[in-house]
Amino acid sequence: MSRPGPWPRGALWRAALVLWLASSPVHAAGWSEEKSGKADAMIARFLERLDREAPDLPKAALVFGVATADGLVAAKGYREAAPGIPATAHTVYHVGSLAKQFTAAAVLDLIDRHAALRDRTPLTLDLALSRVFAGVQHWPGAGATQGEQPVTLRSLLTMTSNLPNFTRLPPPSTDPWGRIAAPDLLSEIKRFNPSGWPNTFEYSNTSYFLLAEMIEEAVLPGEAGPMPHRDYLRRAIFPRAHLAETGFVGDPAPGSVEAVAIHRRPRVFDQPDWLKGSADIASSVADMAAWNEALMSGRMLPDGSRAEMLGDGARVTPDIYYGMGWFIEHKGREDIYSHSGFVPGFTSYNVIAADAAASTWMSITVLVNTDVPEGMETLARDLLQLARD
Repeated sequence: MSRPGPWPRGALWRAALVLWLASSPVHAAGWSEEKSGKADAMIARFLERLDREAPDLPKAALVFGVATADGLVAAKGYREAAPGIPATAHTVYHVGSLAKQFTAAAVLDLIDRHAALRDRTPLTLDLALSRVFAGVQHWPGAGATQGEQPVTLRSLLTMTSNLPNFTRLPPPSTDPWGRIAAPDLLSEIKRFNPSGWPNTFEYSNTSYFLLAEMIEEAVLPGEAGPMPHRDYLRRAIFPRAHLAETGFVGDPAPGSVEAVAIHRRPRVFDQPDWLKGSADIASSVADMAAWNEALMSGRMLPDGSRAEMLGDGARVTPDIYYGMGWFIEHKGREDIYSHSGFVPGFTSYNVIAADAAASTWMSITVLVNTDVPEGMETLARDLLQLARD
């Protein structure tokens, strides 16, 4: 396993501007020096465990952030994200499946803005995929019989389409370790047959790849044609959330400082376009705090669409549901929205605890530049409890 190479060209000029952040964490009312010390101890134990598990690899760099309606109230980076460059709240990491939140928001935004297909069919949550793509008439739509699951935008968003997950069962003709063009992956997915009990949840990257492809078939009123899904996110979604450091894997935001991946597992499904729509976002703790605030404040989506995104769309376990890009739990007067992200060389976790009665919320985002098989959720939730104590 090779060690990280030189820092990306063009980023060195920013190093001096962000260097101080590593030793000067962001603080605000409610986050004390005592809490900072306890967080340091939690994270030290977590990183020491990673070191023991892979002593021959470079040491991973971790960043966490605490956010409320007041913005990013505490954040700190640990170690170097690249040689000589400290990890900070503004360091960009690949966030894996946290990308699904952005894809879901884009689909809901298109519906809210009365987008339609090229043939002027309006976009709705119950639009059948057989109206969007040619060659998928074997996917049930409005005429689904009893015992069949309609494959609609809603079923993709809530992962109830019954379409196989291509990262669990890749099409036989594809190479999970190589590149694949989006049209080729779409052609392979079109051969899939839905299989499963109607309305049952199965985590599926297939669903969010298809949603990204659907975005590229949608036309806004007054526009001549569709946009590539990345362009739509850049023009309609990122600015509304005030995201300055969020971009895409292989195409980061201009001037951003990226963490170097430390691989502990084979680099499967990490080439274009395997990640499209499902795991292709690169962001920072500072931007994820802004993203959480935009969602919770209602600035990102109107109330109806936000309720769809954060609603109990599909039952995962007796106590956990899936909305649209979020797992959802109800604990007393709190609603907990969370999601993890895992792509080769990076792991992420984002969790929001919301008290609807008090109209308050708090979030924790944790990003690390290596493959973490377990423990990220526990760390994030322990930090959340610490922040709330």
